[in-house]
Amino acid sequence: MLIAPWVALQAPFVRAAIVDLADRMHQGQPIALLQYILGYCLGAMILLPKALLSGLAGYAYGPVKGLCAALPSATLGACCSFGLGRLLAKTSLGRMLTETPRFRLVDTVVRTDGLRISILLRLAPVMPQPLLSLLLGATALPLRHLVISMLVGLLPATVIHVYVGSLVRSALELLATNRAEALSPRNIAIGVGGLALTAVFLWLIGQMAKRALARAIAQSTTPEHGGAPLAP
Repeated sequence: MLIAPWVALQAPFVRAAIVDLADRMHQGQPIALLQYILGYCLGAMILLPKALLSGLAGYAYGPVKGLCAALPSATLGACCSFGLGRLLAKTSLGRMLTETPRFRLVDTVVRTDGLRISILLRLAPVMPQPLLSLLLGATALPLRHLVISMLVGLLPATVIHVYVGSLVRSALELLATNRAEALSPRNIAIGVGGLALTAVFLWLIGQMAKRALARAIAQSTTPEHGGAPLAP
């Protein structure tokens, strides 16, 4: 799943479609904005880089109008990935995932404090954002919490992506910038730091999951919930 976006971007027809859409958006064609929104939703479901998708809006519309186009589009794209995750959770493979003890811990945390957790997941470099939306779809996170977490948690990164996109002179340069940026020493250093931060963040999530699970078990065994104490 992580390799698929990189492979897709190497296909000439995919690159040609992105360049064509970006040029029509830059020319101010009204239909191009709708195509961009639909393309963002499709790109989110096949895990295309958010930096590229948001950068297109910056290139076409500038930093301010580009942000107004990119952030709602990213939110709609996340909702599509979220819905796809809901559907996949009903398959045999999805049920195998949701029945694992670790996933149950995550699901318990999401049930307990889903909004704050989902915002933190957006702010922390845990995994690609489209993949995160897909996995959150398999949890009990309400859709409204997903939308709020996108609008709040992804705002800083989207501002940067749109601004960088507004600085390039052509869509081809934007594609080349995304490829070069991925392998630049600065981004490699950020990636290493992100891995360290992710390790700490996941440890904190695990601790919160254990506490939330303990509270859930305690509540389920109280008389008012009709439960009985668990046998040792």
